[in-house]
Amino acid sequence: MTREVRGRILRSIMRSGGSLVISLPKNWVEAVGLGEGDYVEIRIAGSSIVISPRITEEPQSISIKHDGGMETTINKVIAGYLLGYDLIEVAVPRALKDDLERELLSVKDRLMGLEVVEEGEGRITLKVMMDPLEFKPMEILRRMWKLSDEMLEDSLNSIMSRDLKSSKLLEMREEDMDRLYFYMVRILRKSAINPALGAALELSSLELLDYRLAAYFLENIADRAHELMGFIDVAQGKLQANVKRIAEILLENNRHSMDAFLNNNLDALSPMKKNLEELTKLLTIPNLSYSQLRLRDIFLGIAEMQHDVANLIQLKLI
Repeated sequence: MTREVRGRILRSIMRSGGSLVISLPKNWVEAVGLGEGDYVEIRIAGSSIVISPRITEEPQSISIKHDGGMETTINKVIAGYLLGYDLIEVAVPRALKDDLERELLSVKDRLMGLEVVEEGEGRITLKVMMDPLEFKPMEILRRMWKLSDEMLEDSLNSIMSRDLKSSKLLEMREEDMDRLYFYMVRILRKSAINPALGAALELSSLELLDYRLAAYFLENIADRAHELMGFIDVAQGKLQANVKRIAEILLENNRHSMDAFLNNNLDALSPMKKNLEELTKLLTIPNLSYSQLRLRDIFLGIAEMQHDVANLIQLKLI
């Protein structure tokens, strides 16, 4: 029995022998080409189930025309990647093909898994070679946290020692962080569009949002850690006496934040709150110079984003 309630189609559960069954919508069955005796894939997603006609989805492709400047075309390629397309074909005038190829070779190094697979007359085809099930969001997030932690520790040590020797390593780690962040955005968007992929990754709709926010905060913490390298000479004078304790708090809270998020550890929130209160007091210093005020804002910005990551656990428990 089928009925419609507020625009939603409801179907009653029936008994067949010793099992409870529900019929599949006829228009969907015809659209995906299923017939009697065919198998479907069923995945459990929290309190819901996702039924898919096949285990692997068909590659999604997009064609891009070079109808503006080079920068516009490159931005369209990046957008196609972030929107979850697997094949990106770029049509370009023959005279500009070499220039575009050079730009694409540079861009693909910033987008994890993207490779140039074909070059023809007036077109270049790129393909994402990574399977989202091989490098899952949880693994990406753990790697992003590890990078942010290493970057934060290196930059804070550089401020305390007034030594720039870690600057090149920080730049390399920041590039890795950007690649991971873009890939995370891609996977989460694909999962939102394709519930079967989200179920395969064992992520609910709320978890897709949580992971997106956590990745955003971690990427910004890494950016702030890199930015700290420009303030090595600023953390002197009035800030000098407190900088060691400030560094300890930021590193401790960075680890507490991910312990809370990744391990659902509510106990990590209490020491974080105390640390944040102490950090605020340490940074409440009168008559700071403009550069010192900017450094203070970076410290507080990092601490607030760490707190935001940890607070995502409360959304999970609601």
